[in-house]
Amino acid sequence: MGNGGTIEQQFRMGNDTDSWNMFMERYLYLEPEIALEVSTAGKYCTRMLRDMGFSVHMADPVKLSLIFNTSKKNDKEDSYKLAKLLRLGELPEVHLPSKEADDLRSIVRYRKSLGDAVTEIKNRVHAVLGRYGISIDATDIFGKRGLSEIERSSEKMSASDRIIVSDMIERIRELKDRESTMEDEIARMCHERNDVKLLMTIPGINVYSAAAIVSEIDDVSRFESKEKLASYAGLVPKQDQSGGTDYRGHITKHGPSMIRFILVNAAHHIIKYSGRMKKKYLSIVRRVGMKRAIVAVARKLLEIIWTMLSRGVEFVDHVDALTEKKMKAMSARASKPRQTKELKDTVKLIREDRLKGVSKELFS
Repeated sequence: MGNGGTIEQQFRMGNDTDSWNMFMERYLYLEPEIALEVSTAGKYCTRMLRDMGFSVHMADPVKLSLIFNTSKKNDKEDSYKLAKLLRLGELPEVHLPSKEADDLRSIVRYRKSLGDAVTEIKNRVHAVLGRYGISIDATDIFGKRGLSEIERSSEKMSASDRIIVSDMIERIRELKDRESTMEDEIARMCHERNDVKLLMTIPGINVYSAAAIVSEIDDVSRFESKEKLASYAGLVPKQDQSGGTDYRGHITKHGPSMIRFILVNAAHHIIKYSGRMKKKYLSIVRRVGMKRAIVAVARKLLEIIWTMLSRGVEFVDHVDALTEKKMKAMSARASKPRQTKELKDTVKLIREDRLKGVSKELFS
């Protein structure tokens, strides 16, 4: 689309190396602005175009759906609308993270998915034990003491449920091992990062938590204020204002849920170490209850994180011994030999196992 809004060229292209090379040779020297919709393919194209040297803008799919509210929707029509919005300076954009932030975000989110899988299986174990009236008197029923009590109570269960619980506990162990392996990899990626080290001065924030926060924020300078960052994370209340009435409800929960998950967990710890944060929590909990008070502490913590990253300062109420312990643990994990396999080695191993299985079937 030209500066006047006329369509100069409109065409469909293939998603292959030759097509992209031809696109680069044809348009890079013109220094065009490019708009793309957010999608799995869109993110791939965005990274590739950015590496080629193009100026790329990714459109916010939520706001686009409101703008594109029409019965006529196809690729040709959408491309025209994207170009038009970009030319007019009205394209609703989402932040395009740096490659480093994107890589770190991927592994951190995968680590969280492993934790979610562990929680799901643990709940299923609780359900099976509950059917037999088995109550485990331990803080963590999957710790040494808890597992010992499960073993002693196993005779109450049927043979099939003993097999099921045994298998689920084994799966928890495997997932925990994978969690540890991913956290080692996160430590390797972050042990030289000052922003991660700064956040680790906060009680309740370890290398995994700090990596999650910085990967979701990416560049803190893109937020003009701490309030803007809190809004991005969905930790501000919904507002319904009309005339003289100003109603504020629950938090919006817009933006990355990962930040909220990490900060709410950290809030439970920080009120035990920071006198000021505990005071804030106690002043709110009497009025709104524990859950909403913890969310309020999480928002306050995020606002403090904005200040820390913007100014390069440590957490005021940091505990030296605790911070030192976390730093040593991160260094130790970063220096451990890698346990992960290369993708090609994993594929090769699976192929060999399948061939062995086929051989057994043929000769059995």
